[in-house]
Amino acid sequence: MNLAILGGTGRTGRLLIDLALLRGDTVRVLARDPGRLHRHEERLIEVQGDARDPEAVGRVIAGTDAVLSALGPVRGGPPDTMTLAARNLTTVMPGAGVRRLITLTGAGVPHEGDRPGPIDRVFRVLLRLTQPDVLKDSLNHADLIRASTLDWTIVRVPRLTDGPAAPTRAGLVGDIRPFITRASVAEFMLDQVGSDQYVRQAPAISN
Repeated sequence: MNLAILGGTGRTGRLLIDLALLRGDTVRVLARDPGRLHRHEERLIEVQGDARDPEAVGRVIAGTDAVLSALGPVRGGPPDTMTLAARNLTTVMPGAGVRRLITLTGAGVPHEGDRPGPIDRVFRVLLRLTQPDVLKDSLNHADLIRASTLDWTIVRVPRLTDGPAAPTRAGLVGDIRPFITRASVAEFMLDQVGSDQYVRQAPAISN
């Protein structure tokens, strides 16, 4: 398949690229500095630009079958990257004929049906108190995507760890454990490209 990836220079995004190429996909990656991409090969197409720029988003998704976003907050970076990227994706993708969107956010973003336990509630309060801009950006990003006409899946994750892919549990907040490896996240996200199991849903996942 032809895939577009946003956030491909991050730790999870790099694993998305590696796994997609391993599976035989052609990957278009949007990066402000393509030199920061960790690998360069024929089926990896580098598109220079910023996810906050709708023209750059249009260039990277052109001719693709699905879009995967591993964008997240960057220390010292703009406080609205995820919001603007979501706005651009939900605006540009329909006109480009690309409907499938799989995007990543934290388990602190609520979704209908969640059953947060005491630890989940404490985590959400701490996030609201210590990182209000991150939470606002994540919430706005999710709201824009949920309101769109796209075939979206919002993948919500707890604490990310390093290590190999491991069996993954998917459900709602309250059903999952407090950690997951980045490799497991990349595997789950790519599995959704060809699946309709979680279309227009926001599964929370963990190991």
